[in-house]
Amino acid sequence: MSATRILIVDDDPQFRHLVRLVLRQADDFEFVGEAADGQAGVEQTEVLRPDVVLLDLMMPGMDGFHALPLIRSAHPDTSVIVLTALDADEAAEGMLLGASGFVEKRHITERLEPLIRRCADRSG
Repeated sequence: MSATRILIVDDDPQFRHLVRLVLRQADDFEFVGEAADGQAGVEQTEVLRPDVVLLDLMMPGMDGFHALPLIRSAHPDTSVIVLTALDADEAAEGMLLGASGFVEKRHITERLEPLIRRCADRSG
């Protein structure tokens, strides 16, 4: 089985590093890239073709609310997981835009890996 290819799109470099640390034990995950805003995330998705995009909603420039439908329309087989500091009601808007799931940033240590696995199983 090939590794699940992951792109992290978040404006906070420390948070991107934290995501990598949280998921470092999973030897079947491959981090293919990072982006600091939605526009770069859309471009990196086009170039890198990840299986899963971890997408922050609130970023300067193009935010995740605008990037998400662009990624989903151009790459319908790519799962997009919304990472948000917002509450669940606001994150639900991301689901309406086509996200495969969402995780509140404060819960990434316990919820992110299982959600990536579920999304990767659906796309593979």
